Amino acid sequence: MVKVSTVSMTVTFDKEKNVEKYESFIQQAAAEGSRLIVFPEQSLQGYLKNLFAIDYDNIGYQHAQAEIVPEGETTKRLIELAATYNMYIVFGLTEQDPDYYDRLYNSAVLVGPEGHIGTYRKIHQPGDEVHAYYRGDEFKVFDTEIGKIGLLICYDKMFPETTRELALKGAELLVMPTAWPLMEVGGDPKTDQMGKYFNMLDETRAFENQCWFISSDIVGMHGDHDFYGHSQVVSPAGNIIATTGYEEGIVTVDIEIQEEIVKTRATGLMSLNLLKERQPQLYPMLKL
Repeated sequence: MVKVSTVSMTVTFDKEKNVEKYESFIQQAAAEGSRLIVFPEQSLQGYLKNLFAIDYDNIGYQHAQAEIVPEGETTKRLIELAATYNMYIVFGLTEQDPDYYDRLYNSAVLVGPEGHIGTYRKIHQPGDEVHAYYRGDEFKVFDTEIGKIGLLICYDKMFPETTRELALKGAELLVMPTAWPLMEVGGDPKTDQMGKYFNMLDETRAFENQCWFISSDIVGMHGDHDFYGHSQVVSPAGNIIATTGYEEGIVTVDIEIQEEIVKTRATGLMSLNLLKERQPQLYPMLKL
């Protein structure tokens, strides 16, 4: 049994304030004995102010505030906290390419008690992200003491190939920092169409790969969008077992990572193992 935590977080365009929140939530998770905590996409510097319009000031801000990984001060600080609390931490940030000063990435970083474990650079980019960031080029799975973690970010989950690639590489925990907005500012999260898609995709990506899915979203107003929150843990059977709802906060839950995956694939769906029953030789169009 392993405790895992995920955070819905209000985010500002102030790294110091966002890091203060990181530390507060990490301490809360540690007090409950959590071994993993997940923070939202771009929660270090703040997300783009205008998702669907070029914002030159914000792009300039992202360049000025970007950090190299793992040499950046925030990664180093979170490595210290991971070692102190024997915890794995996933957080989203604007990453500067160490070799090309003009290249930024929308990245998710995984650190643990042993240090920097890995970085995933977002591949699928919506809206103005294409002007601000370079695209990543690999879906990555990382071995940890608690299990194999596959990272994705936000829009990636709209493409089933993303999580299928991670699952086929052995991921047990599909972990997704996100900045997922409501369709309308001030809309009702209970009926909002983007909220519907958020939950549907979390559940489906877990179910179709029979893996755990953990999402962490910004919540409330940030820039020109109202973000959905509802950071949650979804079981390999596609059931939401813990969620923050539409408010800032953290949820921590006990899960049996490998045991529940085996149970789901062996007997949970009438003994239908969805990865085992694939027939990839009959899907030639997927190679295009």
